[in-house]
Parts: sequence; C-alpha cells; structure tokens
Amino acid sequence: MKHPIFYTAFILIFTLTLLNGTAFAGQTMTLEQCLETGIKNNPSLKASGLGVAAAGHDIKVARADFLPFVSSGYSYSMLGSISSKGPTETDYLDQESRTFNIKMTQILYAGSRVVNAYGKAKILEQATRAQMDLEKLELIYNIEITFYRVMKARQDVITVTESVNRLSESIKSAKAFFEKELVPYVDVLQARVDLADAKEQLGIAKNNLNRERVALFALMDLPLDPDMEFSGGQYNTVTDDPSFESCLQQAFENRPDIKSLEYQLDAANKDAGIAMGKYLPMVRFDIGYYDQDRDYDKPGTSTSGDYDRDQRNRYWSTGIYATWDMFDGGRSWYEKEKYNAQARKIKSLIKEAENMISTGIHKALYSMSEAQQRILTSGEALIAAKEYYEMEEKRLNAGLSTVPSLLDAQYRLIRAQGNQTRAVLDYQLAKSELKLMTAEK
Repeated sequence: MKHPIFYTAFILIFTLTLLNGTAFAGQTMTLEQCLETGIKNNPSLKASGLGVAAAGHDIKVARADFLPFVSSGYSYSMLGSISSKGPTETDYLDQESRTFNIKMTQILYAGSRVVNAYGKAKILEQATRAQMDLEKLELIYNIEITFYRVMKARQDVITVTESVNRLSESIKSAKAFFEKELVPYVDVLQARVDLADAKEQLGIAKNNLNRERVALFALMDLPLDPDMEFSGGQYNTVTDDPSFESCLQQAFENRPDIKSLEYQLDAANKDAGIAMGKYLPMVRFDIGYYDQDRDYDKPGTSTSGDYDRDQRNRYWSTGIYATWDMFDGGRSWYEKEKYNAQARKIKSLIKEAENMISTGIHKALYSMSEAQQRILTSGEALIAAKEYYEMEEKRLNAGLSTVPSLLDAQYRLIRAQGNQTRAVLDYQLAKSELKLMTAEK
C-alpha cells in the first residue's frame, strides 16, 4: 500500500501540470504589462528620449565656452618681384615664406553672456525632459483608457452572446408551446426577430472589440496578435474620491507641461540677459607662439660683398584685450524686449494651463462621483433583472407566463448588464482622467 503522501504529491503535480498548460495555452497581458510594453516600445517616446539626449549635448557645447580656445595655423607663400625703383624693401624681393603659429584664447568676461548661455542650455534640457514626461503621461493615459475599453467591449461580447443563447432557448420553448397550441405563432416570430437583432448586436460588439484591440496594440507598437488576451487592471475597483484641493496641489507640483512652461520662462529670461550682455565689454586673454621663415632667391649685396638675406623669426606674445560695442542701432535692446514679451506670453500660457487642469480635475471628480452612484444603482438593477428573468422563465415553463413576457425580461436583463458595464467603464475613464490631470505616478 502506497503512503498517503505519495497520492498528495501526485495530485499536486497533476494539478500544476494542468495549470501550466492553461497558463501557456494563450498569452495574457495585464494593464501593468501593457503600460510597461508601451513605454518601452512607443516610437514617439523614443524620439523624445533622443531629444533629451541632444539637449544634454547642448549643455556640454555651452560649457565649452568656459574653457580656453586653442588654434594653430600654417601658411606657405611665394613672392616674385616684377620690377622695383628706388630703395628696395627686402619684403618684396623673390622669396618663399613659411609661417606657423599656435595661440590660446581665454574669455575672461563677456557681460554674463557665457554664464547665461550655459544656464539656458541646462534649463532647456530640463524643459525637454519635462516635455518627454508629458508625452509619457499622455501615453499612459491613452493605454489605460483603451485597455478599459477593451475590457468593456469584451464584456459586451459576453453579455450579447449570453443573450443570443437565451433567445435561442426562447425560440425552442416558443416552438414547443406553439406545437401544443398553447401560444400563437406571432410569439415565435417575435422571438425570431429578437434573436436576429441580438445576433446583429453581437456582430457589432465583436467588431468594436477588434477595433479597440487594434488601437491598444498600436499604442504598444506591437503587431496584432489575435490570440493575445487582456485581463486585470482593477476593472471593478471603486475608491473614495480625493478632495479637489489635494488634487490641484498635486497637479501644480507634478504636471510636466507646467514644469516645461516654467523652464521656458526661465530660458526666455536668460535670453534677455544674453541680449543685454551685448552692451557690456568683452575681455579676453591671448597667448601665442609664432615661427616665421623667409628664404630669398638671391643674396643681398653691399660694399663688403654678398650676404645672406634669409631670415627666421621665432617669438611669443601675450596680452589682455577688451572690446566694447558702443552702439548697434538698438538691436540688442529690441532683442531683449522680444524675450521679455515672450516671457509674458509664457506666463499667460502657464495661467491657461492651470485653469485647464483645474477644470479637468473638477470634471473628473464629478464624473467619478456620478459613475460611483450609477455602479451602485445598476448593480441593484442587475440583481433584480436576473431574478426577474429567472422567475419569468420558470413561470413560462409552468404555463403561467407568455413568451413576450420572457422576451421583455430578457431585454431588461441585457439593458441592466449594459448599464453596469458602462458605469464601471465611465468610472475608470474618469479615474484615468484624474490621474492625467494630477500627473499621478
């Protein structure tokens, strides 16, 4: 006789084998997996990430202005004299000249232009990152609402399929009662019409499900997989509504579009500072090394005889230089005024964004509250509709009711199921809208 532990282990292994076969029979994605895949694959989000990387390189470009600039040059020239009168300058006789130089320049002061340009580059990188965060937030929102619509569309297919099955049984019952001359033939016809209508609604529901699935796969940048199933997402979760004040404070602190506009405002102020810096002097420090070699074709002559004219000079130089543009026709002034006007424009855009967010939060909270009430009432109605249909079905089988009464109960049940799924969807859409408005992580 085998030990009881053996049978327990056998049953456990057998159960796990069945579960494994079921788990891998068709792949299933949760809402969290859809979000993770969309964030990883979405081409627009990838492009925004590359934009952030490019802005990071702009910071390094601007930072280079703090470092010295080193340049070098080499030249080779030939000079041929055609004719000369009077005392001859040696610089204009037949010659070959070679010159090499290397120079280092360090900007000491530029009216804060270098500092402001570097600060602007860092601000624009932050603004670009905030814009990427906004695109990510909107992508999450679109994936969420599309996921919920897929779940609702799938539930609609299940509901209408159950309706078709019930109507098919109703036709069988109506035919059986008609053959016994217990109901008129018009009841059979009415059941057939309702069945045809239910089949049409089933086709519409399946088409709607397919369209929502296509949209979800597109957001995740995945090829359409007809075998992929979706589940989870806390579809039936209802939570207490937060207060408007807490939502508004969270939105003003976290919304990427407001952050982006604030960064753009700072960048406009930096541009105005750069423009006004052009009225201030620029001071630089130069140090260089020079090597010049001249080879003359003919030697020089004097009373003491011929002598070599060839000459090579090596020297270095250093100095501090200041330049000051005293007048530019008002160009820098008007450039500063342009950026000041742009700053005022951005302030208005910030105010507009805050008003839009405030309105969106109000609407989302109202929609959530209204959907919560509908979930409660539709849930009660669904329970009653199921009980009503079951009672009418029993009464019909007992010969105490009619086929039209059963069809009416069927219609009420379908409507109650549709109201329930629609209320849950509206609540989830409103909740996602609130998360979008408040930039909830």
